[in-house]
Amino acid sequence: MASLLLLIAVLLTAVSPSAAADTVNSSDFIRRSCAVTLYSQLCYNSLKPYESTVRQSPLTLAIVAANVSLAKIKNASLQAVELRRNSVGRVSAALRDCVELLGTAAELTKQSAAEIQKLGPAAQSGGPSFAWEASNAQTWMSAALTNEDTCIDGLNDAGGGSAPVLTAFLTKVGRVEQYTSNALALLNALVDG
Repeated sequence: MASLLLLIAVLLTAVSPSAAADTVNSSDFIRRSCAVTLYSQLCYNSLKPYESTVRQSPLTLAIVAANVSLAKIKNASLQAVELRRNSVGRVSAALRDCVELLGTAAELTKQSAAEIQKLGPAAQSGGPSFAWEASNAQTWMSAALTNEDTCIDGLNDAGGGSAPVLTAFLTKVGRVEQYTSNALALLNALVDG
């Protein structure tokens, strides 16, 4: 029994340093990659949980960043639906617009993530398909960012920032914009090489 435990301890010691080094390298890769974003600490904190998936792949990092942004957009959209149920007048109309704008932003981000996935094979085969797919992904992610900004502007114009719950929602959508901005920056870094 003691020899079996010793064998397991030796094997774990032999395997652990390599796994730990991969994790450190992936973590450093994410930190270095996030340095190109406007919100580098948010970028790093949101992508670090995926370091074992990302490893050191700029393509995978861009896909994960788009999917993190997508999840945040969907969450904000659901909150807008809930807030709209208890609102009236101009604020209700602005929240209705936000639901639509965030829904469109989610669809655009989903399209962008799908297009980013195509960049790997397109880069290997070369040719005009890489430029086309990269341009599509960048355009859709940028449009998602615009929709998020328009949601914020509409609520501000409707006086939505005066109620504490709506102020919190505006802050949340502002944070969603930061995730999307990070995803776009990582995509641009991927494309620009």
